[in-house]
Amino acid sequence: MLNKENSELAINGGNPISNAKILIHKPYMDEDDFDSVDKVTRSTFVSGDGPECRIFEKGLAEYLDVKHVLFVNSATSALELAFRVKSFPAGSEVIVPNFTYTSTAIAALYNNLNVVLADVYPDNGSLDVSKLKSYITKKTVAIAPVDYGGIPAEMDEIMNIANQHGLYVVHDTAQSIGSEYKGKKTGCQGHVSTFSFHGTKNLTTGEGGAFVTNDDSIADRVKILREKGTDKYSFLTDNKDRGYYEYVDIGNSYVQSNINGALGISQLNKLDWMNNERRKIAEFYKNELSGIKEIDFMRITEGSNHNWHLFGVLVLLEDRYWIMDALRAEGVLANVHYTPLHRNKYYSCLGEDRDFPGSIEFFNRLLRLPIYPSLSSVDAQRVTQAIAKVFL
Repeated sequence: MLNKENSELAINGGNPISNAKILIHKPYMDEDDFDSVDKVTRSTFVSGDGPECRIFEKGLAEYLDVKHVLFVNSATSALELAFRVKSFPAGSEVIVPNFTYTSTAIAALYNNLNVVLADVYPDNGSLDVSKLKSYITKKTVAIAPVDYGGIPAEMDEIMNIANQHGLYVVHDTAQSIGSEYKGKKTGCQGHVSTFSFHGTKNLTTGEGGAFVTNDDSIADRVKILREKGTDKYSFLTDNKDRGYYEYVDIGNSYVQSNINGALGISQLNKLDWMNNERRKIAEFYKNELSGIKEIDFMRITEGSNHNWHLFGVLVLLEDRYWIMDALRAEGVLANVHYTPLHRNKYYSCLGEDRDFPGSIEFFNRLLRLPIYPSLSSVDAQRVTQAIAKVFL
């Protein structure tokens, strides 16, 4: 039970559990990563879509068991391409979970599509499938489910509904690299999937993302769209000695540097190990915190294996910010992550709190704890000690 007047708490002037701040996240890199970047830099092939990029794409395709992986400069770009490749009529509607990063929505908006916000489950932030059909209209062309925190969305149910209504599914898998849904890695469930390799993600190339699909025609056009509308991809692949490539479509520059490709290769080689280290920390947290009745854990979708991109706990609304501040005073940099889209200025016209009860409850209760492969067992123990001190 919380005792906010406890004089031993650092927030009240007591000694903190940790004098050094325990970060909420930190990318894992080792000598293999440093060496891979050094070697490709010394090769002087540092421009986009280079040999290491192709090797990374091939390795990731094999890891995910998909036909096509295209390395791009961000998951945001991958999402934008996912809608651009379809050329839907302007004003068509895309269903987007209300609890997600803005990229999921702006990808549709950039393509002159309208966003319809959908409510999420209050216990894990995933698209509430029981409400999904209520958002479908004659203008609906696509659904963009999100794997919040690395927890796979209920993709079988979502795909069944999408197929019933002839809808395109862009699966925002930005946070779920290495997660599994019913025995398969995320990335193969929708028509397109989009991963992020930002510095905060389980696998990082600093900045970067991947466009993933099993559809040959979609992949072929994205190869052109991501390289300024040129046929440079086939030009490099076929190795034709003609000295030029052609401009065959509209496009933009979304390819990644060969340096980032090299980092992707070394990161992919240890992805399962990094995710397993996260899993060990998550299991430790759950074992140590399971006796605190004021804390609930986020629900993991049935049939899923979670990559533990985030570790979130659910606490009471009226105490959440005080708990966050108290943990920060103890040296644990907990935070609350982002707000529901409709509560942001740009999306405020798309609904009110009463329209999204699940989103509001989830946001009001969510508190994130530090988790990353290099988090030491000592610091993980300090995290649980700080929580126990605050709650007990």
